[in-house]
Amino acid sequence: MVDQQLTFYGWARERIASGGIGVQDGRVLVSTTITLSGTAADGSPTTSADGAVRFLLAGPGDVRHLETGTIIKRYPTPGTIDHESDRSPHVEFADVTLPWRYTPAPRPAAGSGAQHPWLVLVVGEPDTELTVGPDQVTLTPVVQRAHPLGAPSEAYRWAHVQEDAEGRRIARVLCGRTPLLPGTDYVAVLVPAFDATGQKRWSGTASVTVPWYDIWRFRTATPAGSFEDLAGMLEPGVADPETGRAPLDYPRLPAIADLEVRGALAPLGAGDDPLPGDVHDDLDALRTPARDEKGRPIVGLPRYGDPWRARAPEETTWGAGLNTDPRDRAVAGLGLELGIRLQEDLAREVAAQQGAVAEARQRIRDLVLGLQAAGGLWNRRMPADPLDRLWLVGPALARVVTPDGAVADLATDGDRPLPAGLFSSAVRRILRPGTARAKLAAPGAIAPRNVLVSANRCPRGPGRSDDGVPLRELGIEVHELVERLRRTRETGEVDRDSLMERAKELADTAHPELADLTARLIERLASSERPPWTAALTVLLAAAAADERRLGDVAEALRALIERFPDDDPVEVLIGFEDPEPDEPPCRPVDLTALAGVVGTAFDPTKVDGAARVRVLSTIDGLDPAQPLAPPEVCVGLDRPVWNDVRNAFDEWLLPGIGKLPENSVIAVETNPRFVDALLVGLNTQVLGELRWRNIPVATGCTPLRLFWSRRDTATGTPIPDITGIQNWSDASAMGTSQHRPPGVPGRDLVIVIRGQLFLRYPTTVVYLVTAEHAGAADFTRDPDPAAAHVLPGFQGRIGTDVTFFGFQGLDPEVVLRHWLVLEEPPAGYRFANDQSVAAAPHTWAAASFARPVRVLIRGDRLDPEG
Repeated sequence: MVDQQLTFYGWARERIASGGIGVQDGRVLVSTTITLSGTAADGSPTTSADGAVRFLLAGPGDVRHLETGTIIKRYPTPGTIDHESDRSPHVEFADVTLPWRYTPAPRPAAGSGAQHPWLVLVVGEPDTELTVGPDQVTLTPVVQRAHPLGAPSEAYRWAHVQEDAEGRRIARVLCGRTPLLPGTDYVAVLVPAFDATGQKRWSGTASVTVPWYDIWRFRTATPAGSFEDLAGMLEPGVADPETGRAPLDYPRLPAIADLEVRGALAPLGAGDDPLPGDVHDDLDALRTPARDEKGRPIVGLPRYGDPWRARAPEETTWGAGLNTDPRDRAVAGLGLELGIRLQEDLAREVAAQQGAVAEARQRIRDLVLGLQAAGGLWNRRMPADPLDRLWLVGPALARVVTPDGAVADLATDGDRPLPAGLFSSAVRRILRPGTARAKLAAPGAIAPRNVLVSANRCPRGPGRSDDGVPLRELGIEVHELVERLRRTRETGEVDRDSLMERAKELADTAHPELADLTARLIERLASSERPPWTAALTVLLAAAAADERRLGDVAEALRALIERFPDDDPVEVLIGFEDPEPDEPPCRPVDLTALAGVVGTAFDPTKVDGAARVRVLSTIDGLDPAQPLAPPEVCVGLDRPVWNDVRNAFDEWLLPGIGKLPENSVIAVETNPRFVDALLVGLNTQVLGELRWRNIPVATGCTPLRLFWSRRDTATGTPIPDITGIQNWSDASAMGTSQHRPPGVPGRDLVIVIRGQLFLRYPTTVVYLVTAEHAGAADFTRDPDPAAAHVLPGFQGRIGTDVTFFGFQGLDPEVVLRHWLVLEEPPAGYRFANDQSVAAAPHTWAAASFARPVRVLIRGDRLDPEG
């Protein structure tokens, strides 16, 4: 228990006050002995002396204000409008000694005596019992007598220190006023109990003005009492057994007794009587379209179900019942009327949720218009020949991009024979018929097909020369020289005279600027035992054929050979001036037919994967794959619990007879899925008609409103609809059947209805069910098992000002007969009753007046008014 975990003390004060020997000028006089000791330079003691010292502690007259943070809690919270009149207002302090620190009396010995706090919490009615100024308050004798003061050394039961099991302590000063009046405005002021001289501030004989250190306002609730009082007033099952049913008159057949319509909340286990056949036939005849004497149709009864059925809704089981049973039509008419009243709000919600549908529809309209226009031009004006078609769209190929680059760049790449500017508009102007250039062209030469075919041929490469040197013009047969060198390498025999003669002939034909170098090389050849004939003859051959551009390279090669002149054959010396073999660039003709086919497909606006179509449609999500160019329509789902709208418009239809529900009554009812189905059909019928009237696109067969109760998924918090889309209802299903619910959502739920002031005062009261079964049988004579699971409500709401209901989603309504209904007082911190008349020590009074949280158990088998 809470009081066993808490320990209360009557006061707490600093130890220094225990040295007090009296009071002087409203302050505690403290006397104590002090000892002064002397020490030498080396630290050794010398002399000591004792002496008595007296001084005054600060008193209540020395305090001007309290620092911010001194008070850690005010109860009730400032501005409260429903404070419990039998709970004592109080303040709590972070410093546990503060309420007694400046009391003008010495601290009594530990474990004995009493101490009056120097702070008092006064609560009174403004202007009549006390008048508040900027920093002072005037107290009338009435409010003084409600807060009597004692001597500084007397006990004061309205202040204490609280310590919990962990050793945490707080000081608390409570209001000493007996139970407050209900429905009354009060002011709470924290004031000093003693003046600067140590005397009591008031005696209850005349008005006094005192300083205040803290102030706040609140109002008590009506009626008087606490949670325990209000919960104890509840009466289970006290209601008319017909609560939840409403009579329905069918005036066209006066002989027929009144029908009964169950509301959204209906009696436990109740059903609907069969509809009299006369009523069905009469109502069915009214639905036949009527015409006046001129054959013009007359507006008749609404036909529910048309927006979701291609054929007559009366051909379905649920549609026949809804249209031919006046009870269902009455409820559907409520939904229809609700849609009319809420048309502006609902239209705004739908438009807000549609997002960019209007922009998407406009974009698709523009696309369709463009495709139609482009398709007409394509079919009438495009050439039949693929190459002529390629030539026509050529200037746009630079804007047709592939992962490897633009098509125009790929077709005219470096290894392609097509010139880079072939597809440009400049070439078109050059080759257009009628110009002077065109007149001189051969017949058909400038035809697009012929131009493309001619330009797509690879050019012939230049023929090879004899290593770039005109040897024949010099009278030299290279093959003969090469053959001699080959025989020399094979036999090892060198015809020195023949080679020397050939070298001199080449030197004589060299360029004049190379004459000195060739002469020096001839001298080296003549004096060398093993001259490098291959290198020497090759260099001389180059010197004989050198032109102005190659003089520098050949001269450098001659110098290098003369300077090195090795015995082996340094062919690498000649690499610098050898002519490379011609590197003919690759040439890959373009497959013009294939290119024309690919380009034609890319530009063809009539293709289903045309570029414009793909690009525009890729920016829009949620289109119908079968009809992507149809104007998009979305099915908007409004997260709007309709029960709240029904409450605001027709609250009696949520629970017929609610106006006769007695005060402080608790009853059990159940949800009525038939009512929910009929009302949502009527509401959605009106909403769809209004949206189409306003030209707001909504998908055919859409059900915008599917929520009636405020059901939520306990795991995700997402709303749970009460019905599926009406277009999905089976033709053979009846109104209210479980087939109209989403998977896992039952049609009937247990609902507890409570009328009274309890939830107005305590809106956060915890409500749940706990089983009353013991050994498999309900036993309400025993307390519930503490380990039993708590069944929490899945949705809740309020009807009017004082009726609150709690729905237990998925719980069979009959289960309540085997359960306790539990109402738990919401936690509100530590509180103390102010109606305790026990005149005891502060710690004893605090323990006795401690307000424990209350739990109320109500037998479930007594909640049914018909039980």
